Amino acid sequence: MNWDFLEISKSFLKDNKGKLLIEGKFGVEKESQRVTSLGDLALTAHPSAFGDKTENPRITVDFSESQIEMITPTYNSVYEVYDELNIINSEVENNIGDELLWPLSMPPKLPAEDHIPIAKFSESEHGKHMQIYRKGLALRYGKKMQMISGIHYNFSFGEELIEYLYHKYGNEMDKRLFIDEMHFALTRNFLRYRWLLIYLFGASPYCHSTYHSVINKEIGIIKKCCHDCMDIIENFNQYTTSLRVSRFGYSNTLKHVNIYFNSLEEYSTKIRTMLATENEKYSNLGIYKNGSQIQLNGNILQKESEFYSSIRLKQNTLKGETPLDALEKRGVKHVEVRILDLNPFERLGLSVEQMNFLQIFMLFCLFEKSENITDSEYKKINSNHHHVALYGRKDGLKLQKYDNGSIKLNEWGKEIFKRLIDIAELIHKDTGDDKYLKSVSKEYKKLFDVSLLPSERIHREMKENNENFLEFGTRWAINNLEKTSL
Repeated sequence: MNWDFLEISKSFLKDNKGKLLIEGKFGVEKESQRVTSLGDLALTAHPSAFGDKTENPRITVDFSESQIEMITPTYNSVYEVYDELNIINSEVENNIGDELLWPLSMPPKLPAEDHIPIAKFSESEHGKHMQIYRKGLALRYGKKMQMISGIHYNFSFGEELIEYLYHKYGNEMDKRLFIDEMHFALTRNFLRYRWLLIYLFGASPYCHSTYHSVINKEIGIIKKCCHDCMDIIENFNQYTTSLRVSRFGYSNTLKHVNIYFNSLEEYSTKIRTMLATENEKYSNLGIYKNGSQIQLNGNILQKESEFYSSIRLKQNTLKGETPLDALEKRGVKHVEVRILDLNPFERLGLSVEQMNFLQIFMLFCLFEKSENITDSEYKKINSNHHHVALYGRKDGLKLQKYDNGSIKLNEWGKEIFKRLIDIAELIHKDTGDDKYLKSVSKEYKKLFDVSLLPSERIHREMKENNENFLEFGTRWAINNLEKTSL
């Protein structure tokens, strides 16, 4: 998809279709660890008030028994989504007794690996499958990495927008193919420019010492393959924006697998290959231990959800289908953004303004030129991702341009924001709604004032209050709980 945004914007204004840019379906999934009043991981069972984990569509768990997952239905506006998440979040807070919801993406104080409780499920076949899958994750990657939490933002374009674009630019292409190509083009650009979201919204610059074993293991790997990198790596904490999406977090445990989202066929083929290909290391771990199954299989992926990506393309599943089956049969329905940290300064972990900005960012990714990703470009994409995650607050940080050369983060950011402002102004001109323009203007200031970044605010508050990670997280968990009762 190689759009000409200037032509598109003129078309939208001429046809009075700017309102289509803000229509769609929206939903949020929020993960939070339950903790004690001292910031220790809660070792209690998932509250019975929430019923069967496999049956409750609103409140369940992710990897751990302590890791609450709150899921909103889809709505026509982010305001409805936010209100529903607020209701669900309050329901959780009211049913966890003296425990608190940890407000940060990096885990609280963790017990020894063996004592971290994997989520328990019913004795149904589905329940057993879910528990064995989690045992496999623990076996392959360790439990501590799985304890990282975040926000997943689900989004689909309005049907009228898709119809309008197809009518104008479909060129008699099969409609489903047009929609798939549209979403894959968007996804490639999301991969290219996601570093900007990491910079603006990264909120996990620190972790508790009980997580250091994961970091030390990764540093050991770096020592073996890049000894010259050690001075930089060992001082990463000075400038970090997001440990969660860095190589020390859950960025991708499958670093040798390159999926470029160049087409549904490419994506499907690579995922199915990993699902069917035995991995010697995982196979040697065993499938059973002491008569109990400890992973689903010994393949590169136990199931497709094991492949971590900062964005996923999805289709609603029918009974008996896997997500990949649904995608292959009916094409792309919506996207899931998986790169957002919990913001401790927002009671729900994110704000309506942030979701408004994401709307504009996704439109930018849709309308920007999007050639297929090559091997060499993919390396630059990942390099930019990890540099911003670990050194995003460093003055003068340079990133790699995808055509050639390097550029300062804030200079590249200026170029991108010019496009974001164009989109927000187009909406404003046609609808009179300036909230998108305001959200873009607010985020733009962060390019030149690092103090506005949530990662920098965390750093500053911990320093000013002489707080450690646990004290900071506990204080904000209590603050957010008190906001509920106001």
